[in-house]
Amino acid sequence: MESATRRVGCLLHLSAGGIAAGATVWVVANIWRSCDVGNGSANGAVLLFCFLMTWGVLSSIWGSIFKVLGGKSIAWAYGVAICATVGISWGLIAWIGILDSYPAPVCPGNVPPWWPDFVPV
Repeated sequence: MESATRRVGCLLHLSAGGIAAGATVWVVANIWRSCDVGNGSANGAVLLFCFLMTWGVLSSIWGSIFKVLGGKSIAWAYGVAICATVGISWGLIAWIGILDSYPAPVCPGNVPPWWPDFVPV
């Protein structure tokens, strides 16, 4: 029974990390596309690398949180894991997606026009 639980837990960590990494890279790609940053092939290679690294980091974080907190309270572990994922994803979007050093020919301040005002970058 324990090995089945571990397999499900491993799939949860990998799935959650992959979904969050995919969403993060998708938002960064849309920001770059909206603000005309770089070219498609170079951006694709960077985004693929970012996806793989983010997936690994987020999956490891989910696994670590569930290993530490999962035995005490599964709801608490989910809450902490989701908050950590949102914080890391938002930080990566603000750091990688909004390029301060890149000239802003299309987007003022390199922030796309569709970006919500209530979300700081």
